[in-house]
Amino acid sequence: MTEKRGSWYLLTGIVLGLIIGLILSTTVLPVRYINTDPSTLSEAGKEAYRIMVAQAYLAEGDGGRARARLALLKETNPSEVVIAQAQSMLAESGNDARARALALLAAAVSEPSLSITPLPMLTPLAVDLIPATPAITGTPAAGTSQGPTSTPGATNTPRPTMTPQPTLGSPFVMSGEPETICDPLPAVSLLQVIVLDSSGQAVPGVRVEVSQGTGGIETFFTGLYPEVSLGYADYQMLPDAIYTLRIGESGQPVPNLSAPLCGNDANNKPAYGSLRLIFTQP
Repeated sequence: MTEKRGSWYLLTGIVLGLIIGLILSTTVLPVRYINTDPSTLSEAGKEAYRIMVAQAYLAEGDGGRARARLALLKETNPSEVVIAQAQSMLAESGNDARARALALLAAAVSEPSLSITPLPMLTPLAVDLIPATPAITGTPAAGTSQGPTSTPGATNTPRPTMTPQPTLGSPFVMSGEPETICDPLPAVSLLQVIVLDSSGQAVPGVRVEVSQGTGGIETFFTGLYPEVSLGYADYQMLPDAIYTLRIGESGQPVPNLSAPLCGNDANNKPAYGSLRLIFTQP
């Protein structure tokens, strides 16, 4: 007797096959992408890609190549995306070196004429050849002092010496006194910093440190607001707080900075303005 089976068995087999295939493709045999377009990366992958482009730009100093690499992500406004990533990294107390590289990359994208000096390549240590103490052979003759005689085939032992490191640029110094900004009265009190080189050009990627009392140090970099200036950076101040500012790795601290009182607002409450400080390189 022949048993007639309905189409449900066929449908059940198709469904089971699809489920098994899905499990195999996602766990046992996942798809591996090789040499794909950077624009197809995940958001985390794009962030890692931007960091690699920024670090390469810091090492090579080639703005054209950096812009070409960044263009592979096919983003509408790559400069804003890079700036947002750098600001997010600093807000999360991330890697300062990577944030600085991203700031310089953003400046290179927004200002194609900008050029930086690549990082110096590591050079091997110089050596001085100092003769090794030769071995003493034979028996000294009577009446003569025992002295060293060189052994044939004796080798010289190299002694490493330190290679001088390249000197850092002159530290940035404050030009004049801090400028008080009360008109127009800002919505928030900002500690505005502008950094210029010896020729008066704005300098992006300069480290700025702000500390308050005995609290920790907050770090940010110039160049994250290219619409203002490539050498511009700011920090929101709180009323009645005292801040200390330092520009660059070896700059002198500027203490006793606070939001200036600019009178009263429409509700007769104290209104505070902003401070603008300009730093130049001698």
